[in-house]
Amino acid sequence: MFENSDRSGLEHRLEFRQHDFFHPQPITDANVYFFRQVFHVFDDEQSVQILKAMVPALEKGKPGTTLLINDNIMPEPGTTSLFQEHTTRQNDMLMMYGFGAKQRTQAEFAKLLRAADPRYEMVHVSNRGGMGLIEVHLNTVGSP
Repeated sequence: MFENSDRSGLEHRLEFRQHDFFHPQPITDANVYFFRQVFHVFDDEQSVQILKAMVPALEKGKPGTTLLINDNIMPEPGTTSLFQEHTTRQNDMLMMYGFGAKQRTQAEFAKLLRAADPRYEMVHVSNRGGMGLIEVHLNTVGSP
């Protein structure tokens, strides 16, 4: 994504690393973990596996470490224009047909997070248009 872009000023603040997110995250001292357009191409079981693999890193990290999910968030039926709802439902069908996956509503993202670990908390959701940003923390208060 940034291969041909100017990275000046980012070298000391941002680090890109390759990682198989189906396995535990090996970096445990990050301030933020970022998933961009990941979950809409995986089914619920695989998405829960990805989120479970983040738990050990979040447990070892600083309290309040942020997990950001930047993905398509489906509107609840009847909450947007018919045109926008039609478009997002068509994209959802394409995800199902092409990948056996789906786009999710905010409530469905919350369900995935709870299934992965009940300590996951959605702290903030920004969803204007189709692409949303979900800020998630792992509540480790009282955890060993």
